[in-house]
Amino acid sequence: MSQSASTADLLLFAQQFEKDFASARQLLLQHQALSANQAGNISLRLPNEQRLLIATLNGADAGRAALFDFDLDHSQGHASDNLREVAALHVAIYRQRPQVRSVIHTHSPYLSAFAIAGRPLRAHASQLLGVLDEDQEIPLTAWGPRYSAQPVIDALQAHPRAPAALLANHGPFAWSDRDLLATTRLLINLEESAHLTWLAAQLGTPQPFPAGAAVQSRQGWVAP
Repeated sequence: MSQSASTADLLLFAQQFEKDFASARQLLLQHQALSANQAGNISLRLPNEQRLLIATLNGADAGRAALFDFDLDHSQGHASDNLREVAALHVAIYRQRPQVRSVIHTHSPYLSAFAIAGRPLRAHASQLLGVLDEDQEIPLTAWGPRYSAQPVIDALQAHPRAPAALLANHGPFAWSDRDLLATTRLLINLEESAHLTWLAAQLGTPQPFPAGAAVQSRQGWVAP
């Protein structure tokens, strides 16, 4: 899709986005990966364009797509001031990671608890070995007012392989080079990992993986 894409093509793309968004929201609810007020948002970059579709997970306009260009000068659809504000942070992630296709932000309880406690999420749970090495982490950003982009930009630059970041005192942002359903599943895995790490901390100190665990996990178990 290019900047000259027809209105009909754009409409079809937006309709598919809203359909996938509804499925993503259902997955988040099913896995209890949303806060009580279901706050959050998901965006999808238009292929080969400096534009994105974004919708909120809660409120009167939940699931209704808004279209923004990356400069946020032009918009279509349900483009509230609040959605424009958070879209700016999504754009910052797309600019830092040109290969990223989709971004999700939630207030998922356990990931948000790590962010509020000022703790990055280390790779203690096996779910994280699919996206991190055993010595890596989901980084904690510096604090910034509301949806300040710079703390997230700094975290992305400091952790070039991280698929997510915890916005200090706020909650998680996650992204992938796949569609919004894949990015949603990533967020759910991160939330489960945060939950299990928190439970493990009640029993003692969460234990690190041995060196090379991530490579072995990705290759599959091989008998000696």
